[in-house]
Amino acid sequence: MINDIAAAVLACAAVGWLVWRGFFTAPGSFGSWAMFSHIGACHVRLHDVRDGQPVCPWEYEAPQDFFTSPDALRSLVRYLDEEHGRQVAGDGVVLAPFTRIRIRVVNGRIVRA
Repeated sequence: MINDIAAAVLACAAVGWLVWRGFFTAPGSFGSWAMFSHIGACHVRLHDVRDGQPVCPWEYEAPQDFFTSPDALRSLVRYLDEEHGRQVAGDGVVLAPFTRIRIRVVNGRIVRA
Protein backbone atom coordinates (compact mmCIF):
# COMPACT_ATOMS: atom_id res chain seq x y z
CA MET A 1 0.00 0.00 0.00
CA ILE A 2 2.75 2.47 0.92
CA ASN A 3 4.68 1.53 -2.21
CA ASP A 4 1.62 2.27 -4.34
CA ILE A 5 1.17 5.69 -2.69
CA ALA A 6 4.88 6.49 -3.09
CA ALA A 7 4.77 5.47 -6.76
CA ALA A 8 1.67 7.65 -7.34
CA VAL A 9 3.30 10.64 -5.62
CA LEU A 10 6.48 10.22 -7.67
CA ALA A 11 4.48 9.87 -10.88
CA CYS A 12 2.51 13.05 -10.11
CA ALA A 13 5.72 14.88 -9.25
CA ALA A 14 7.33 13.75 -12.52
CA VAL A 15 4.30 14.83 -14.57
CA GLY A 16 4.22 18.17 -12.73
CA TRP A 17 7.93 18.71 -13.42
CA LEU A 18 7.46 17.89 -17.12
CA VAL A 19 4.52 20.31 -17.41
CA TRP A 20 6.53 23.03 -15.66
CA ARG A 21 9.56 22.42 -17.94
CA GLY A 22 7.36 22.31 -21.00
CA PHE A 23 5.33 25.45 -20.50
CA PHE A 24 7.05 27.70 -17.97
CA THR A 25 10.73 27.70 -18.94
CA ALA A 26 12.50 29.81 -21.52
CA PRO A 27 11.96 28.82 -25.17
CA GLY A 28 14.75 26.65 -26.46
CA SER A 29 15.83 25.36 -23.06
CA PHE A 30 15.85 21.64 -22.42
CA GLY A 31 12.38 20.14 -22.27
CA SER A 32 10.54 23.35 -23.16
CA TRP A 33 7.58 23.06 -25.50
CA ALA A 34 9.06 25.74 -27.77
CA MET A 35 12.18 23.62 -28.14
CA PHE A 36 10.11 21.16 -30.15
CA SER A 37 7.31 23.22 -31.66
CA HIS A 38 8.94 26.41 -32.90
CA ILE A 39 11.33 25.62 -35.70
CA GLY A 40 12.74 28.56 -37.60
CA ALA A 41 12.41 28.69 -41.37
CA CYS A 42 12.31 31.04 -44.33
CA HIS A 43 9.57 30.69 -46.94
CA VAL A 44 10.04 32.81 -50.06
CA ARG A 45 8.83 33.07 -53.63
CA LEU A 46 11.65 34.13 -55.90
CA HIS A 47 11.63 35.22 -59.52
CA ASP A 48 14.34 36.25 -61.96
CA VAL A 49 14.50 40.04 -62.32
CA ARG A 50 15.42 39.86 -66.01
CA ASP A 51 12.65 37.68 -67.40
CA GLY A 52 10.17 37.36 -64.52
CA GLN A 53 10.37 33.55 -64.50
CA PRO A 54 9.92 31.87 -61.11
CA VAL A 55 13.08 30.50 -59.52
CA CYS A 56 12.82 27.22 -57.62
CA PRO A 57 15.44 27.08 -54.83
CA TRP A 58 15.44 23.28 -54.91
CA GLU A 59 17.01 23.31 -58.37
CA TYR A 60 20.09 24.88 -56.75
CA GLU A 61 20.04 23.47 -53.22
CA ALA A 62 20.08 19.92 -51.90
CA PRO A 63 16.54 18.72 -51.04
CA GLN A 64 17.42 18.09 -47.39
CA ASP A 65 18.50 21.71 -46.92
CA PHE A 66 15.98 24.30 -45.99
CA PHE A 67 16.36 27.91 -45.12
CA THR A 68 16.35 28.38 -41.38
CA SER A 69 17.39 31.99 -41.35
CA PRO A 70 17.72 35.10 -43.49
CA ASP A 71 21.47 34.40 -43.61
CA ALA A 72 20.87 31.08 -45.39
CA LEU A 73 18.54 32.83 -47.84
CA ARG A 74 21.11 35.59 -48.35
CA SER A 75 23.69 32.92 -49.13
CA LEU A 76 21.39 31.37 -51.76
CA VAL A 77 20.68 34.75 -53.36
CA ARG A 78 24.41 35.49 -53.54
CA TYR A 79 25.09 31.99 -54.96
CA LEU A 80 22.45 32.42 -57.66
CA ASP A 81 23.93 35.76 -58.67
CA GLU A 82 27.61 34.80 -58.59
CA GLU A 83 27.48 31.23 -59.90
CA HIS A 84 24.43 31.22 -62.19
CA GLY A 85 24.10 34.88 -63.15
CA ARG A 86 20.50 35.01 -61.90
CA GLN A 87 19.43 38.15 -60.12
CA VAL A 88 16.38 37.29 -58.07
CA ALA A 89 13.72 39.23 -56.23
CA GLY A 90 10.72 38.13 -54.25
CA ASP A 91 8.90 38.19 -50.97
CA GLY A 92 8.26 35.81 -48.13
CA VAL A 93 8.25 35.29 -44.40
CA VAL A 94 10.76 34.32 -41.74
CA LEU A 95 9.27 32.01 -39.13
CA ALA A 96 10.96 32.45 -35.78
CA PRO A 97 9.82 31.33 -32.34
CA PHE A 98 6.63 33.21 -31.46
CA THR A 99 6.83 35.60 -34.43
CA ARG A 100 6.61 35.96 -38.19
CA ILE A 101 8.63 38.58 -40.04
CA ARG A 102 7.65 39.57 -43.59
CA ILE A 103 10.69 40.00 -45.84
CA ARG A 104 11.57 41.01 -49.39
CA VAL A 105 14.50 40.14 -51.60
CA VAL A 106 15.50 43.32 -53.43
CA ASN A 107 18.77 43.95 -55.31
CA GLY A 108 20.40 40.91 -53.73
CA ARG A 109 19.54 42.02 -50.19
CA ILE A 110 17.04 40.70 -47.65
CA VAL A 111 14.94 43.52 -46.18
CA ARG A 112 11.84 43.73 -43.99
CA ALA A 113 8.67 44.17 -46.00
